[in-house]
Amino acid sequence: MQLYCWRGTTRNFGDELNTLLWPRLLPDFFDQDPSALFLGIGSILEARHDRAALKVVAGAGYGGYAAPPALDANWVIHWVRGPRTARLLGLPACCGLGDPAMLLSAPRSDTQSSIGFMPHFESLARGAWGEAATAAGFVLIDPTGDPAAIVAAIANCRLLLSEAMHGAIVADALRVPWIALRPLVSQHHAKWQDWADALGLQVQFQSLAASSLPERLHAACPATSRRCHGLLGRTWPLLARAGRRRFIERAAQSLATAAAAPPQLSADDALARCRTRMLEQVDALRRNPAQPASIALHCRTTSAYHD
Repeated sequence: MQLYCWRGTTRNFGDELNTLLWPRLLPDFFDQDPSALFLGIGSILEARHDRAALKVVAGAGYGGYAAPPALDANWVIHWVRGPRTARLLGLPACCGLGDPAMLLSAPRSDTQSSIGFMPHFESLARGAWGEAATAAGFVLIDPTGDPAAIVAAIANCRLLLSEAMHGAIVADALRVPWIALRPLVSQHHAKWQDWADALGLQVQFQSLAASSLPERLHAACPATSRRCHGLLGRTWPLLARAGRRRFIERAAQSLATAAAAPPQLSADDALARCRTRMLEQVDALRRNPAQPASIALHCRTTSAYHD
């Protein structure tokens, strides 16, 4: 079975967590056989996967970036990220146990003094967030870096501001208070509450100002407008210089304002409940990946789903 990890032109923390978490939980479980795909962390429940391949789902979610899959006999659902994904796919809401990144752990030092800031990996590429974070006095945590180093950096923060959903998920798992920054691209919003619903948590987003003109224009373009995005890509060097200092100052101020908001953290018992249920499914995976435990439903035996 092949461990699926979405990759674009750069690494993305949330997707790369697959390579950190699953070999620890399921050692000697994976190979490079593409006839069976393991779909764990990420908004990767989409119709673009090979229809003939077996798809074993353990916590993946639907993000709205492409058409959702039509579940058939080649889909084995152990659990999905949250009840919103479950309902969209026609599964019982109880299949939305949580994001697998909630199972991560890391040691924390006794003195956490820094405030960390993690932008979405797309924002980092289009904006000037290194300079904005420095101007605000915060530590930039690069979502395109080594995932183990990023987890360690989050563990050393006393507070994390995150535009990246998995920054907040990992901070919550490590019991680091976090503040959610509303993603500049609206398409990234909905998946946050899918994760949070599994914890009975309502995400309180704080505003984030674009740190460059290309970043602002990209956020304003329709997600499907390839022509618009292509034009921005060709003119990016010129646009990036326009009003650069003003954009950085406004972005830094938005970070400082957000940091003054009350931080969030899920309830200890809610996190423990989600972890216990997910680990029960991991145990079922070890025994027989093609036969989920009773909480999930197997598409080989039923085509209708009811709460």
